[in-house]
Amino acid sequence: MNTFKAYLKKEMLESWRQYKYLLLFIGIILFAILDPILLKLLPEILKSKINGNLASLIQIDMKSAVQNYIKDLNQISLLIVLLTLMGTVSDEISSQKLVLPYSKGANLSFVIIAKTFHYTITISIFIITGFIINYYYAVTLFSENIIAFKNVLISAALISIYYFFVIILLMFLSSIFKKGVLAALLVLMLHIISALLVNIDKIAKFIPYNLISLANSFTTENILTTIFSVLLYCIILSLLTIKNYKNNTFA
Repeated sequence: MNTFKAYLKKEMLESWRQYKYLLLFIGIILFAILDPILLKLLPEILKSKINGNLASLIQIDMKSAVQNYIKDLNQISLLIVLLTLMGTVSDEISSQKLVLPYSKGANLSFVIIAKTFHYTITISIFIITGFIINYYYAVTLFSENIIAFKNVLISAALISIYYFFVIILLMFLSSIFKKGVLAALLVLMLHIISALLVNIDKIAKFIPYNLISLANSFTTENILTTIFSVLLYCIILSLLTIKNYKNNTFA
């Protein structure tokens, strides 16, 4: 536990000094504010650019405003998170930073646990905060097709779980490849493949991306199967990451 506490504090200090908190905040929270405002202004912007009244042709409501935020979390925000965190594990392995702490009795398993816990909690807080802000602006600006706040919170929780999986997957790939950017690109590729596989009904509930689909549709069909599957993947990937971390640190 001493290793966990020490590295949790270390990750917090480094995240503050390297502006990771700021980058994650901007990448997640900014769209929560901008999306509803831009969608509200979109009909007027198009009217000024194109002849004719297009406002009647563009159906934008509260639900579509929240879904647009989910789309940004699924695309732009994900890319920002990957670029921000891609060197979290690979940098320490390639620079052999853990040889001395390990010789002093540090438990490398708790190093990975501390990193995972820190970034999962940080990103989850930002995501939930982003959804609350987005919901406020969406309800304020749009009066049609209102979604219950509890359903929005469920969507926030599902996306937080998906990001938990993404963080662990990134750390696993970072424990294999010494270049963090390569690990980030592979996670992005697997994210895209997962988005395609979720269209296959027979396996959709076992695909991590199904969490995004459920969040976007505000439904809970097969939610437990998907959550348990993702958590199982996370446990397996975490164990493999710890094993790779130990092997590559002293390779």
